[in-house]
Amino acid sequence: MKSAIFLFTILVSTHLFAFEEKTIHVEGKSTGVWTSFSSSDELNLKRLFALVARSETGEKLLRLAKYKAAQNGETLNDVIRIGNGSLTDTTLVRKFSPHSPEHVIFESRSVVYINRSLGWDDALLDLSHELTHYIYRSSFNPYSADFNARDFIKSTIEGEGGEVQAFLMECRVLRELFSTQVQGRSHCQKITDESGKLSSAKAVELFYDVGDYYEKFGPQLKERGLASTLEQVKGQKINFVSSAYGVPYPMAALMEYDLVVEKVCENDKKRLAYMQQGPKRGPASVDTRFDQFKTSYQSRCK
Repeated sequence: MKSAIFLFTILVSTHLFAFEEKTIHVEGKSTGVWTSFSSSDELNLKRLFALVARSETGEKLLRLAKYKAAQNGETLNDVIRIGNGSLTDTTLVRKFSPHSPEHVIFESRSVVYINRSLGWDDALLDLSHELTHYIYRSSFNPYSADFNARDFIKSTIEGEGGEVQAFLMECRVLRELFSTQVQGRSHCQKITDESGKLSSAKAVELFYDVGDYYEKFGPQLKERGLASTLEQVKGQKINFVSSAYGVPYPMAALMEYDLVVEKVCENDKKRLAYMQQGPKRGPASVDTRFDQFKTSYQSRCK
């Protein structure tokens, strides 16, 4: 039974990169959609992997992704697919027996999709970005009493495998594969410090900018008691937008959090019903867990 679906991707910018003298050439062509290389999705992905692997960072990402996939008995082609958008789709599955609903097991599986309509340059960068999510993003337990909006938003942006780390990886691949002129057209320039190094601190600042949305989003944070713990959110110019929701990442993360909690409450309502249908009396430990679960459900699910 699926309990929550975690969908996040990044729309960094509309890239207008063109392959130049010092950049990767794809079969002698400097333009074209990456999926037009072959009529075979497998061959297109194979070519994309080969090009990304020319980057030291890209090669490492592919190696780690291959290892993680193998842990679940899968290959890169099982977890990396061609889709209508670039995103990492993680499904959290919760399992429990109707006869013993207090015992729960969690499993999560992720699939990376790369937009079929991109040029080779954007496809390479998107693959690097999404592989970072796939490799490093930790599973979260939305059924935990500690699951909260503030931590979810910060984890989505700043956490391991989050948007900042994925963007930094993308920028490293960009530097390793493309000319300085091409790099200059990317948002990566905005997170470069005085020494020329990529700055995660600068990236964090940019990801919290919500532009004109701040007028409505700011009061929303205050109403939910989040304003004081998310002071990074500012009404500065928007640089990054979630393609899943079409809004800046702090807003997208909060929207995602609400959807996850809604699904959790729906599933917990069913679980509570199973528990109530059981024996009226049982071991003290079972009764205690039932009372704790019911209290948690009532406090979270209105």
